[in-house]
Amino acid sequence: MHDVDPASRLAIALDTDSLDQAVVWATAVQGVFGIAKVGLQLFSAYGPGAVYRLKDLGFEVFLDLKLHDIPATVEKSAKVIARLGVSMTTVHAAGGVEMVKAALSGLREGANAEGTAVPKLLGVTVLTSVAGVSNDDLEMRISILREAGATGLVCAPTDLAFVNSLAPGFFKVVPGIRRKEDTLDDQARVAGPDEAIAAGADVLVIGRPVTSSRNPRSAAEKVRDLVEFTSK
Repeated sequence: MHDVDPASRLAIALDTDSLDQAVVWATAVQGVFGIAKVGLQLFSAYGPGAVYRLKDLGFEVFLDLKLHDIPATVEKSAKVIARLGVSMTTVHAAGGVEMVKAALSGLREGANAEGTAVPKLLGVTVLTSVAGVSNDDLEMRISILREAGATGLVCAPTDLAFVNSLAPGFFKVVPGIRRKEDTLDDQARVAGPDEAIAAGADVLVIGRPVTSSRNPRSAAEKVRDLVEFTSK
């Protein structure tokens, strides 16, 4: 066990349809957060251009599109995504084993064509905006991801203990991070950054508590200062 760079474990959620605004936020947290999350809103507005712009700034890119379609469509989409050079991407675990397998196949094919690393394939379990989540639902979706060979998952911080009991080796990306002074917004299952790390999160995804702040860099630094990451 040894200390690692916290920036490599902190992702800024750039939830906007303005690439200029996304760049302003990303630049503000440069060196504090090392991962830029491009979600459906920004990608719908700017497509691959958003990914390339953030990579040019030195960020790893987490492309969070939550693919959920028939396996053939997901496989072809994943192939394109891998060729963008992103570090992580997502599918909905609810799509089933064959769909997740198809996504992994597409990522491998796309990465091999470009001679780049295969992006981490993460399955979204249950959205953090959903309040009532049963362990049965989580167990079913974790089982799908394990059988399909996914790298890891996206889960709420309150689900980490259960996830660890079923899939301790999974790479865990965790949104729904809120400090005590932050507003909940539309998040139903939240925890502080220090609590999520202590519970086993590998990457924290943080958006509005930083991007809605009058001083995003200061807010980002306060998050970083609350956590200590060690390698496994």
